[in-house]
Amino acid sequence: MGGARTLPSVEDRLVAVLGARQGSGVLLTPELVLTSAHLIGDRPWPSVAAPGGGPVACDLLWSGDPDACDMALLAAREPVLPAEGLPPLRWGKCAGWQPMPRCQVLGFPQVQRYGADELEAVQIPGTLMPLAGRMRGRYILHAEHHPPAPVPDGSPWAGLSGGPVFAGPLLIGIASGDPMGWQHASIESVPLSAAMEDSGFRAALSWWPAAPAFEETSSAYPEDLTYEPAYAKAVKAAYSRLEIFGLDELSSGDWDLDTAYLSLEARSPHTASGPRRIEELLGSRPRTVLRGEAGAGKTTLVWWLASHTVCRTLPEQLSALDGMVPFVVPMRSLAARGITSPTPSQLPKIARLPVDKPPDGWAGRVLEAGRGLLLVDGMDEVPQPDRELARKWLAGLLRMYPRTRCLVTVRPLAVSNGWLEQEGFEELRLLPLGDEDIQAFVGSWHMAARLECDRYADEHWAKRQRKRLDSLEQELGREFRRNDVLRDLARTPLLCAVICALHRTRNGFLPETRWELYSAALNLMLATRDIHRRIHQPEGIELTVDEGRQLLQRIAVWLVRNGRAELTREQAVRQLESALRGLRRVRAQGTPQAVLAHLLNRSGLLQERSPDAIQFIHRTFQDYLAAKELQESDCLDELLLHATEEQWQDVLRLAVGHCGRSEERRLIGGLTAAADAAPDRETEWPLRALAAHCALNARYLEDAQHDEVWEGLKGLLPAAGAGESLSMGNDVAAALLGMGLSPDELFDFIGPPN
Repeated sequence: MGGARTLPSVEDRLVAVLGARQGSGVLLTPELVLTSAHLIGDRPWPSVAAPGGGPVACDLLWSGDPDACDMALLAAREPVLPAEGLPPLRWGKCAGWQPMPRCQVLGFPQVQRYGADELEAVQIPGTLMPLAGRMRGRYILHAEHHPPAPVPDGSPWAGLSGGPVFAGPLLIGIASGDPMGWQHASIESVPLSAAMEDSGFRAALSWWPAAPAFEETSSAYPEDLTYEPAYAKAVKAAYSRLEIFGLDELSSGDWDLDTAYLSLEARSPHTASGPRRIEELLGSRPRTVLRGEAGAGKTTLVWWLASHTVCRTLPEQLSALDGMVPFVVPMRSLAARGITSPTPSQLPKIARLPVDKPPDGWAGRVLEAGRGLLLVDGMDEVPQPDRELARKWLAGLLRMYPRTRCLVTVRPLAVSNGWLEQEGFEELRLLPLGDEDIQAFVGSWHMAARLECDRYADEHWAKRQRKRLDSLEQELGREFRRNDVLRDLARTPLLCAVICALHRTRNGFLPETRWELYSAALNLMLATRDIHRRIHQPEGIELTVDEGRQLLQRIAVWLVRNGRAELTREQAVRQLESALRGLRRVRAQGTPQAVLAHLLNRSGLLQERSPDAIQFIHRTFQDYLAAKELQESDCLDELLLHATEEQWQDVLRLAVGHCGRSEERRLIGGLTAAADAAPDRETEWPLRALAAHCALNARYLEDAQHDEVWEGLKGLLPAAGAGESLSMGNDVAAALLGMGLSPDELFDFIGPPN
């Protein structure tokens, strides 16, 4: 790159202004220029020029009174600079009267000219004294360096008028004069707040619908200017890549997020409008609670927002977020580290980004200025007793910084409706993938798989694999169009990815139920993955599928029992020690620490995203394995004991698929009995829904128990409702739809039937 500067800075906005006299100005946009009114005079068409560029003619949009508000707004007839050559503009005013060191004025004064009267830019650092010009509505900047020598015919600063005054990255004023008595050591400027109070200026700003919010500052904080590009780079590095299930058999499985990202549909439960793309809905909602099922794409959306926000590449519907500072708060990490109420200073550190410590107070300044985008991912990952504390933390933070935009993701039943309504949050719900979205996902998955082929050294082999992937993509697309059952299994991005991966590795043969799908996925990760990669005992340990599953089950059930989504290495080792007591063949191959290293390196199901914080690649696999462990260890009563707890309900839904005939009867009977004993409808409803889900997915269900489940549901229907006429042979979907639920809400409660 030759050491060239790649990031634009505030200084790039400086331009020369040629009106009745020469002066300076600042680009608000590539076409809008703010300068001093007294420069324009009676010249009808002033012009401006950026360093290294030619003059561009301008029209005068607005001009203030030179004695009161010495500013003018010009509209260039063509872009003075390309938009990508300008940094994000921030502007505002001083908060209070205390001196502000490390400010600067930019411009093209006479004293800086060279050669044959050629213009040259000047950069004058100094301390801004807001109180010194208070009576006249001016700011005064005392320059740090020795003042220039006087000139016989005016001020050596002539030509500086109209130049921008910056406090760090914040444009706060326009240079307007050389006050008498200071021997050219001070520079006078008009505060931007004076223009903002003028109705004519505000009307002229209609040319600029994307004008940023007006900020307040009490210090220049130049260290923030240095840190923010580094933070943005770290966010992009951390969140612009995505692990796609099933694409790591022959490579890393780490893919560019733009290749893998699929725009999802969502809707508001409080409006009658139909589904819309999530980007469109989020653009008009500064604060949103986004509910979605396991594997629905909530975390992927958070990562996509974070990486595109810092890169300023969001689509038009979300352009208001471009250039904001995202703080990703993975709640599972907070829970694992025992943090319940992170302070603003902790926000940049929670995600453990590869970046140095921020300047003291930086995150608070970002939030105070309304530039923060808070992305709280996985509120359901917080143990249920701690969720109210988490709500109070978030509410308090947003009351302290009311201009902060915020997105909270959560599973559908983890928190009550209107949980954050008092803080101005609106609710959205991610919808199951539609038929067209499934086809689009299949295309994206296979596109990413074809990119994998670019890594092969053998181009002939790569060409054969690309051709095979083309064929598999067409076959799977046809199968989805033909097979209703398969489509119903693929209604989340996670399960759709699992189906794509299994279709590839099984040469088109696919499982028929959700449990067969998860089981096949585990076999893929625990057995065939290393076979495909021709890897044999890389850590000196070889596990069968069943051995790997047994070990992972112990970790999964520990996480569920403790209401956690992460555990430390020490905690994981203790669970493996317990499991190894019955796995003598594995115990003979290595220590629990070695077995853990093998699972982390080879299974593809465990990951260590940050030091000493181990988690499953997706909570669905954690819940599936925990359900299997509870079923195998005869702990169904423990499941029933926690049936009213949201964190256990997904485990319970998955447990029925592991059960034998007598266990199914016991599980459904226990849920029905608990529902019968429920003290109120709010407690009864999820228990009835769980019983119905288990009944739908039971392989053997006697008529008496079948009728008992449906009678319980009918008891929750309005007396004169359509549900009264439902026959006992109708499935639970019809009953729940009769209660006024949409199909999407039905999926939230029971999931699509197999």
